[in-house]
Amino acid sequence: MLDTNICIYLMRDAPPGVIGRFNACEEGDVAISAVTWAELCCGVSKDGEAILQSIPELVTVLPFGMAQGRAFGRLKEMYPDRKANFDRMIAAHALSLDLVLVTNNTRDFEIYKGAGLKLENWVQQ
Repeated sequence: MLDTNICIYLMRDAPPGVIGRFNACEEGDVAISAVTWAELCCGVSKDGEAILQSIPELVTVLPFGMAQGRAFGRLKEMYPDRKANFDRMIAAHALSLDLVLVTNNTRDFEIYKGAGLKLENWVQQ
């Protein structure tokens, strides 16, 4: 599951190493959370609209439903002092489906490794 920041990095910078890693995945192996989709929709300019519209053709947009809401609640219980935000929702989504979360901002997600979150950074490989 790709985090929002790695999607933006792919769209803006198109780094060869990350593009190569993405292209090495099988069709259906890469997804984003509906939360990531929402974040991307908030930040898109008119110039980026075509790129944004191509995302669902390249990756699956996974719905955020009841199981993800429960996982979000568990993370809130486990980490009550951590601000509830989109990162927590994305972490909960990945945890609820036992997916690896790919991010270029591992610092924001490290805390959730204690709950079982698996992280990868395709930029630093």
